[in-house]
Amino acid sequence: MRASTQTAGIICIVLFLLVQYQKVDHVFLSNTISSQTPSKSGNSSSNSPPPPSARQPRLGDGCYHVFLDVGSNIGLHARFLYEPHHYPDSKSSVRAFEEQFGPNRDNRDYCIFAFEPNPTFRKRHLELAEAYDKIGWRYHPILAGAATVDGNMTFYHSFMVDTINRDKELGFSAVTPKTLYGKESKWVTVPTIRLASWIIREIRDRKIPDVTHSGTKIKPKVVMKMDIEGIEYRVFPDLLLTGALCDTIDFLMGEFHYGPGDHNKFPMNLTSDGKHSLKHRKEGQALAKEMFRMVEITENCKTVISLEDDESYGTDPIDFPTLQSASTLGRNDTTDQK
Repeated sequence: MRASTQTAGIICIVLFLLVQYQKVDHVFLSNTISSQTPSKSGNSSSNSPPPPSARQPRLGDGCYHVFLDVGSNIGLHARFLYEPHHYPDSKSSVRAFEEQFGPNRDNRDYCIFAFEPNPTFRKRHLELAEAYDKIGWRYHPILAGAATVDGNMTFYHSFMVDTINRDKELGFSAVTPKTLYGKESKWVTVPTIRLASWIIREIRDRKIPDVTHSGTKIKPKVVMKMDIEGIEYRVFPDLLLTGALCDTIDFLMGEFHYGPGDHNKFPMNLTSDGKHSLKHRKEGQALAKEMFRMVEITENCKTVISLEDDESYGTDPIDFPTLQSASTLGRNDTTDQK
């Protein structure tokens, strides 16, 4: 009886979260209202259908495949995709990219969007984007946190900073600092983006090229890695409810934080008003499993989930590619230069 009561409670939390984040993107709502609501004006011209609005460009336009690195840290997963030969000790991501996209790849067929709120890594992301741009590989750093609203959020620097390499920091998080890093934790306010709306607006309805540079016949795919230090318990229900996950994401890999090492992230608020929370990691684990089950039993949901978290390389041992170094690589890692 106790087990069934606990399961029922977890399901209620899942359903509450889905309702809590039921917000329709204002762009799509306004378009729907303007196209379906007849005018009440007496002018005969108002009875004519309005001219079609011009399509707004999407960031994903022209991208055959898309990789969303949500919680990208220093951007290693981008390098796992574009330069896998440099990272033979990757635990799972290099293999996952090959399984999803195939072994014979041309990097011009891909766009990578890397979400990272930690200002410590801003310079590195911009430099990586510049290096890739020079050889025709598309890498777009989005220097903001993934969330359920567009706005701002307080994040806390962790104690997991390499004293030698200051560019290495794990665990930059928006969970309560008292439970995670102590009262003395340094904090910073960073911009946030509602991830579900962003995916729908910029990726789902992108213009996809008719042919690939690689010549392969694999269908267009969107792969996402998510490692956002506890905020996934808020973001994931929003992705589910809006359809951003099931309609757009073919493969999701990453981490849900409920392992033994995550005990200090709890209690964790599920809603911004603090009325609903997870008391300990076991509740987090139960909630995560129920949400994964909802993905599995949703008949038209195409998303496959893998909880393999690849943190094989704490730091990046490889220099950024140059036009000269890229030209010596195989088809899998280079482009025909401009």
